[in-house]
Formats: sequence, structure tokens, C-alpha cells
Amino acid sequence: MKRNIVWGLGGLAVILGFAGAAFLLAGRTRAIRFVSRMGAGINLGNTLDSTGLREYRPDAGDLEYETYWGNPEADAKTFFAMKEAGFRTVRIPVTWEDHLDESYHISDLWMYRVQEVVDMALTADLYVILDLHHEEWLDLKVEQSEEIEREFTAVWEQIAACFRDYDERLLFESMNEPRLRDSEVEWTSGTEEMRAMVNDLNAAFVQTVRASGGGNRTRYLLVCPYASNHETEAMEGLVVPDDGRLIVSVHMYTPYSFCQKEDGDTEWDTAETREKVAKAFYEMNELFVERRIPVILTEFGCVDKGNTQARVAWTNYYMEEARRYGIPCIWWDCGAYALLDRESKTWKFPEIAEVLTNE
Repeated sequence: MKRNIVWGLGGLAVILGFAGAAFLLAGRTRAIRFVSRMGAGINLGNTLDSTGLREYRPDAGDLEYETYWGNPEADAKTFFAMKEAGFRTVRIPVTWEDHLDESYHISDLWMYRVQEVVDMALTADLYVILDLHHEEWLDLKVEQSEEIEREFTAVWEQIAACFRDYDERLLFESMNEPRLRDSEVEWTSGTEEMRAMVNDLNAAFVQTVRASGGGNRTRYLLVCPYASNHETEAMEGLVVPDDGRLIVSVHMYTPYSFCQKEDGDTEWDTAETREKVAKAFYEMNELFVERRIPVILTEFGCVDKGNTQARVAWTNYYMEEARRYGIPCIWWDCGAYALLDRESKTWKFPEIAEVLTNE
């Protein structure tokens, strides 16, 4: 398959002219340096991204969603605990769909709460990544692509307007794991048509944010492949728009039975696993980083099965491979993945947190 992610200098020169190509590559070099400062990261998982409450309680208020999936409300101490442990970045997943009206207007109360949480994280001196997360409407049904893009653009217009004047420590991520749900290709690299739809949405996201002006003209933005998949075909199918301040977002939970299946394997260390992980990071570097497009592993992690030593070793192997290519990693932190006890603000697995933050 043709690799259409990025152009080399010669290809850029044909499209943009040598001055434009040089400007774009200079911007990408700055982006590489910027991402190198973001360090280790952690997700505020299953909090502002909780969904489904009104299916059971139609009268539920917007703010009740934050604790619906079993986590406490985010507070300043949570983010200071992350910072003190050595994390420099927090990803704040947000689901917006249960807070939209028929015209795609985001509830003012919900937007204010998201802004309040972002402000707390920034006050703790963390870089913050804000995204669109469990959006059921953002389902890659190609026949509904125009309608989906309208809603997608409307949501990002409002988010961009709210955070227009924030500094560059706040980053936006276009989507989380965009895919065709409940299909045989859901967790694959998708089809050519679906990958093209992801590319169109990523392009609409960049254009929408940039057009909002203010700090959004130069804000660092993350775009992802189909399903945020690290597999070769998915990454090769990603078209990164010509913008010098873009970052590629990828997820990787390998091997599945060790990482995500709570009754699965308690050990991971096989030649096959090591080869798969090393190959994925090598390709992230070859397809993007070497061409001066930074990559962030915005989700990875492994669930607790009473196998702390194996989890530490697995995390250490991931971090060794990631640091080889300058790819920051952001741990998915909630439920069985949780390293931080958000009630007590203490670390349940400090040895894993230390591996993540030990640069």
C-alpha cells in the first residue's frame, strides 16, 4: 500500500514551493522539541468521559456524569499528585454527546465544568490534552459522513471558542479511536473508505480550530489513524495535513490478554510480544518521527492481576522502546489500570509510576 502520510522534502517542495516546504519542516522541528518537553503522561480516565446516565435517570443533571462510572470528582489535589510524582502531562478524556442539544449546542454547565478541570490541571503546571472521547454518534458510517462531520465541526467550534486564548500547554486531540462500531473491522485497520473518512474529519478538525483564531492559530493539535490503531495499515493510511504543529496520537495495548483482559494472562514476556511492540515503535518512528512529525502514545497500560512484577517489567520494556524514538507515553489510569488512588491521592503502584516518570 502506498504510504501517503507525509511528503519528503522533495514532495513538499513540489506542492508548497521550497520556501513553504522549509517553513513547514521548521514548524515540525519545533513540534518535535515541544513534545519532548511533555514527558510522561497519565489519563484522567472514566471521569469527564462517562456516558449513559440518562438512559437510567432521564432527569440526571450534567454534573452528575463525572462520578457516574465510580471515580471521584476531579480536584486540584489530584493534579498536584500527578505533578509531584513526576508526570508532566495529563490527558483529559471528555464525552460531549450527553451534553448536546438537538442543534449540537454544548450545555453551558458542562462546558464550564470541563474548563474548570482543565484550569486545575494547568495550575498544577501540567500539559493538558483535551479530546472527544466516547461519542456514539462519531461512528464511521460512510453513508452518514456529511451529517457526522457537521456535528463534529459544531462541537469543535465551541470547544475552540471556549479555550481560544489559552496558551500552548493546552492541546486538542481530534478524536478517540474513531471506528465503525460493532463491525468485523471495528478493532482492525479499517477499510480504505473508513480511513479516508478519518482523514477528512482530521482535516476538518484542524481547519475548524485554526479558523477560531487567538491561541488556536498555533495550538498543537493531535490527529489519529483509524481506531487510533498502531498497526501498519492504519498508520500508513493516515494523512497528516500540511500544518507544522500537528502530532500523531496512537494507542497500543499489546498483548491484549495481558493488558486488557482481567482474567487473561499474568505474564507477557515472549519473543513474539517483544517483536510486536518493537516493530510498532519502529514504524511510528519511520512513518512520522523521522519526517519530523511527533508521535504520542496517548493510551497504553495493563490491568492489575496481582502481578506487579510482570507489570513493572512490561512497562519498562514499553518505555525503553518509546524513549529510543522520543515518543512520550500516557498511561490509561482508572479501574483495574489505576496507579493513582484518587480518593487518598496516594499511588497504588508507585513502582510502575516510577518507571513511567524515570527519564
